[in-house]
Amino acid sequence: MDNIISEEDKLKAKDLYDKGLISYDNYSKICTPPKSTECFDATKAKEGLINLNNKVLWMKDISSLFNIRKIIIYLIIGILIIGGIYGYGYWKGLQGKPVILNLQGKEEFIALNDHYLYILKNGTMQVLDKDKKTVLKEIKVGDIEGLRKLLKPYGFQLKPFFTAGGSIGNKSGFEAGAGIDFFKWFRANLNGFLTNRGIYLGVGYQITDNFDALVGAGKGYKNGDTRVYIGGKWKF
Repeated sequence: MDNIISEEDKLKAKDLYDKGLISYDNYSKICTPPKSTECFDATKAKEGLINLNNKVLWMKDISSLFNIRKIIIYLIIGILIIGGIYGYGYWKGLQGKPVILNLQGKEEFIALNDHYLYILKNGTMQVLDKDKKTVLKEIKVGDIEGLRKLLKPYGFQLKPFFTAGGSIGNKSGFEAGAGIDFFKWFRANLNGFLTNRGIYLGVGYQITDNFDALVGAGKGYKNGDTRVYIGGKWKF
């Protein structure tokens, strides 16, 4: 019957092996060495937590927080959060704006069952009671379904655009191409686009009515390298 080696003996053998006092072959005869072992070391823990003079530890911490990939991720998340907050406030503000119907300075009353739609000389509209004396409601953008859909802050869409900018990959440089803006979330949007160097999926942020800032990630045509793109896009 084979001798049974206790866990205590195995730990002693491991300690000798870690100190270089026995060879790997001798250690492996006592117990199977683990492929990868990481034990708690109080000295290393203290070094990592409070040492302010170790340049290597500083660089490890900085590189774990900031690199080109993480910076792009932080940028995209920031754009989505700030754009969402700003866009929601902008959209809510539009809902409260009065609707203007220009009748060239004329006013008009339109019967609405027991009420009247009153179009003032300045183009704004009100709902009056049957006696045309009491204003029941002022017509706002949010009251009209067609305008509500047009101003809806999110949803699918198909808007072609031209883009130009620069990329980072196996070979960096200027790029230009075209794509489709297919989903919007307030002022942010999702895009698929092709350039002279690769194919990308990106996030845009609306700056003006027809221009957006654009960042994306994708694959190059020649060798399938991973590429990061930063540029602008102009909607047709």
